[in-house]
Amino acid sequence: MDTEDDALRHLRLAGVIRLGLGGGRGPRDAYIFDPHRLALPSWAFALGESGPPALLVSLDRHLDVVVPRRPEAVPDRSAGLRALDEHARWSLDVRNYDHILAAMEAGLVGDALLVARTRPRGSFAGDTYVDTRGRAHRLVTVSTVDRAAEAWNHPAPGDAVRDVLEAASQVLLDVDLDCFTSLSDADPTTVLPWPKSIVREFLLPEGSEPFWDAVLGKAVALTLAREPHHCGGLLASGELFRDVAEVLFRELLRVEPP
Repeated sequence: MDTEDDALRHLRLAGVIRLGLGGGRGPRDAYIFDPHRLALPSWAFALGESGPPALLVSLDRHLDVVVPRRPEAVPDRSAGLRALDEHARWSLDVRNYDHILAAMEAGLVGDALLVARTRPRGSFAGDTYVDTRGRAHRLVTVSTVDRAAEAWNHPAPGDAVRDVLEAASQVLLDVDLDCFTSLSDADPTTVLPWPKSIVREFLLPEGSEPFWDAVLGKAVALTLAREPHHCGGLLASGELFRDVAEVLFRELLRVEPP
């Protein structure tokens, strides 16, 4: 149960909605916001100022692994929630693609399992990121949940999905709403939200239950970035959020959608 001090600290996170997820399976709390960089203070709140870093399991259209402009300036998690919140808002890139490596610099995230289809310009290209404190972080990248589930169920030589999940003591599950969109072939500036049936097919492909059991069994928090400018605008992103919430919350986490 939260203490009064916990509740007051969370109220300082402007633009972050915190939801309790009791009664389902998986994480106990969800944090919903628009700019993805607000995942950094949300993870800090969920994990606290001490303890082992978590494995990040992220579902996104983009691989948000651009190195922060000044990685050595990212506060350590021991600096506290306010320092990390201010850094996310004022120092991370407004394009929202450097928060994952910033979380590694802060000591919040250890390894990362990244389900994503596109790589932003300037993103880190290796499979191990060594932060400015000298800690090594594995970056395991797959394009779909189906591919992650296959690597969990039947690992091929070189697959590391099972390795990072089994090594983790806790998991942060992170979802960007634009994971469930595609760019139009006719006009690359037009974003096409997926219908609910395709969202379900992507999130819950046949054979993925053992993979999701492994993720949710260690998940301590869900973060969900809405980023309407990447999802077709406010109205389109609102409709997409409704459809994704039905699948993500009701079908995967087995709780009522927000």
